[in-house]
Amino acid sequence: MQPLEFASKIRDHDNLNYLKKILCELENVLDQVETELQRRVEETPEEGHQPWLCSESFTLADVSLSVTLHRLKFLGLARKYWGNGKRPNLESYYERVLQQRTFRKVLGNVNNILISAVLPTAFRVAKKRAPSFLGASFIVSLLGGIGYLAFLFLKKRLS
Repeated sequence: MQPLEFASKIRDHDNLNYLKKILCELENVLDQVETELQRRVEETPEEGHQPWLCSESFTLADVSLSVTLHRLKFLGLARKYWGNGKRPNLESYYERVLQQRTFRKVLGNVNNILISAVLPTAFRVAKKRAPSFLGASFIVSLLGGIGYLAFLFLKKRLS
């Protein structure tokens, strides 16, 4: 890839029209997934048995879709794309994904993603602004320590 071609692709990601195009494509893909999940449910009429995307077992296709759905949930887009009965098969599918022990072990709760997204940024900011960050941290720690010692002193005097 040429440097100019690469720069053009980067600029496209900052383009609002490009983002709208991607979200429209996402709608189309999720419609296709909903249709496929409905077909799979109709193929397997056994009561209480719900197949996965491509087979009876959880496959790499399910892993890929699960991670995408989990990120959409993290971004607060679950209700828009499959909540409130919009895509009932996809909603049911995601609930079953969350029950998978291995999925919970690897990706866990959506809140854990938030921590993993925020902490690296916080460390990067701390690294860039190390003197001010360290100074502020030191002052807050010092004030906390003084407050704790004052609390112990007053507690001892009042007892």
